[in-house]
Amino acid sequence: MELSFRKVDVLTALEIVAWEYPPPYELYTLHNSPLALVKMVDGQYYSVFDHGHLIGFFCYGASAQLTNKRDHQLYQDLDYLDVGLGMHPDYCGRGLGVNFVQAGLEFATEQSWQGGFRLTVASDNLRALTVYRRVGFREIGRITWSPNLTGHFLVLTLDSFEPDSITRSCD
Repeated sequence: MELSFRKVDVLTALEIVAWEYPPPYELYTLHNSPLALVKMVDGQYYSVFDHGHLIGFFCYGASAQLTNKRDHQLYQDLDYLDVGLGMHPDYCGRGLGVNFVQAGLEFATEQSWQGGFRLTVASDNLRALTVYRRVGFREIGRITWSPNLTGHFLVLTLDSFEPDSITRSCD
């Protein structure tokens, strides 16, 4: 993969919010949400391209935290940068996850971040959890979205990251 990162623009955001994930990942489908579109173009989201093809996105900071849970104790340690990401459904399950996640961490490091990283993921997203654990993330706690839901969100951290030789560029 030869990845390039760019700030998400309106056209790219329109494409991302139209992605449809198959079961059991439909939780991540944004259903052309106007609110998601606005959030994506606020400057904290970066689109990821491989040879000119949009393959995913990353977001950093508060944008990567669960909405309405940002005051949760698991988000209070400022030594960690929150990272959120999404991969185009056509690229999921093809063995690209570890390199994709590492590229997003390397990008944040190149933007002067020197601390650890934190991710939040649905507890039933076993595919993503496998990737995150391979990268080195470890669970530090769980957040319940709603008492009515059976699933939880796991919060994972990575204390240190050493960039590999990932080929990518930043526009």
